[in-house]
Amino acid sequence: MPNPVNKTTLSLFLWLCIPQLSCANQTWQSSDLFLNPTIYYNPTINIDVPKCEVKDLVPMKSPQGSVLVELCKSDFDECLMQGSCFVVKNSIKKSYSYYARGSDSVPRFTEVDLKRCPYGFGINNNCLDPNFSVAADLKIYKLGSVIFVPRAVGMKMSNGEVHDGFFIIRDSGAMIKGPARFDFFTGFLNHHQRENVLAQLGFDDLARKFEFRIANDQESELTRNQRFYPGVKNIQMGCE
Repeated sequence: MPNPVNKTTLSLFLWLCIPQLSCANQTWQSSDLFLNPTIYYNPTINIDVPKCEVKDLVPMKSPQGSVLVELCKSDFDECLMQGSCFVVKNSIKKSYSYYARGSDSVPRFTEVDLKRCPYGFGINNNCLDPNFSVAADLKIYKLGSVIFVPRAVGMKMSNGEVHDGFFIIRDSGAMIKGPARFDFFTGFLNHHQRENVLAQLGFDDLARKFEFRIANDQESELTRNQRFYPGVKNIQMGCE
């Protein structure tokens, strides 16, 4: 007996593959789409305060194999899991983003240009934009695509902005697989911190299901312009 088709998978397939659907039909159909959320963030690691012995330090290497910095294993693992991290050394803060595994299977990292991307890189040097960026399965979605999540509409953020519910796909993740899995970027705030507004709404709980839909072309273009994609608001890519 064949396996039953997942409802979200089927609905999304129809959404993506039948371009002649009217806007009215798309709005109706979107009620069948639900996502399973998680959140990720950029941890800040202060190595000026030793947390482990020298023998337990793990080198963070560049794509060319040079050592960028050495971290305690727990910090290295956290940076690898989140995909990026900030490291404070000699009171100077630098940002590192996961690049790929080398031929020796050791993870490689690149240093982020903080003038362009103050919150780190996503895929292809896309700047991560806190509370407006999401990681998705890039075998299903295109980089730069936009999704609309009603759950986030009206969410008030610490900088005074009120969320419109639109998120840009700027990243991917090893564990983010399938049409319903999305990982929402929350800047420097992890899911335990009370200031994390997405966590307050339940976006840190994989068991939750939130309605979503693919933004139409007009909404997508407007959102990308408003968020200065692939840069971030007020700091455009390639600009000082």
